Amino acid sequence: MIGIKNVIAIICGGGPAPGINSVISAVVSEATRHGWDVLGIYDGFSRIARGEKNYVRLEPANISRIHLTGGCILKMSRFNPTKKESDLRTVVETLTELGVTHLVTIGGDDTAFSSMAVSEYARKMGRTINVVHVPKTIDNDLPLPEGVPTFGFETARAFGTMEIENLMEDASTTNNRWYFTIAMGRTAGHLALGMGRSAG
Repeated sequence: MIGIKNVIAIICGGGPAPGINSVISAVVSEATRHGWDVLGIYDGFSRIARGEKNYVRLEPANISRIHLTGGCILKMSRFNPTKKESDLRTVVETLTELGVTHLVTIGGDDTAFSSMAVSEYARKMGRTINVVHVPKTIDNDLPLPEGVPTFGFETARAFGTMEIENLMEDASTTNNRWYFTIAMGRTAGHLALGMGRSAG
């Protein structure tokens, strides 16, 4: 293995949440400290599944203050490469052409499943792409060990709780008025439950 350069690719999937740029910054800082190269892949899996090598080389100089900004410097996509085998193959081939040995994905359940599928498909093709997934989900629907928080969920729960507390205050001063709050979460009710419990 001497002489082989370790290259990490970072892919962000799903929707934006506070903290994504902090994760990117931390990965770049740690990787470059060990002499690894880091590539930021633009637009999630969507372009790389078409064979497009649309990326930026991430170095301490170009990520030094990104943790202070919201959103995601790499842009995001909900594209899922596991829907078609040809997309999965193209992702693996394109990452391999870029020299990627490790993949860091940031996202929810679709992104986690996609990254696992990329690693398994690479192995099937006789290649190795090691994967680390950073859970980011407002829905909180990843099967993580109990007590393991995800950013996205924690932020949404905190803001939702604040809104409910404000509505509770308003409700206590009005007669015959009801307030309903609706929380996102697709098929998971974790956010609604978390907001309700936190608001008391």
